[in-house]
Parts: sequence; structure tokens; C-alpha cells
Amino acid sequence: MMNDNHVLLMELWSRIKSHVVPKERLEVADILVTVFDEFNLVDEDLLEEDLDKELRAAARSHLATAEKELELDGEGEEDDTFGY
Repeated sequence: MMNDNHVLLMELWSRIKSHVVPKERLEVADILVTVFDEFNLVDEDLLEEDLDKELRAAARSHLATAEKELELDGEGEEDDTFGY
């Protein structure tokens, strides 16, 4: 079952894409994925959807970056609990 937020993202991208010059499509796709993620509207399941090359690249890049940030945030938590 498709996530409604992912459907919205894909529909918005399909309507906007033709109005964006090819050289800027990846950047615009990245902006869309970033905004949707800032509002907690995307998750890793987005990569399982039928995405075009620009939206897939943006999702991979953004979700990999978000995952890496979560891993870094988790490091050193033990030190914080002891007040070091």
C-alpha cells in the first residue's frame, strides 16, 4: 500500500518536472524531498516506490544523509548521561 504522502510528493513532482530545465531537475527534486522530510512526510519506504531518476537520486541522497545524521547524534550519548 502506498503512503499518501509519497503519492503527493510523486504527483507534485510529475506536474512540476516538465517546467524545470533538465540541468536543474535534480536540485528541485532534492528541495521537494527535503521539504517533505522537514514536515515528516517521507520515510525510507519512499525508495520502494516507482520513482524517476531525479526523484530517486534526491531521495537516496537525502535519506542517506538523514540516516547518517541520526547515527552521529546517537554517538556519545553515554557521555551526556554522565554529564561529561
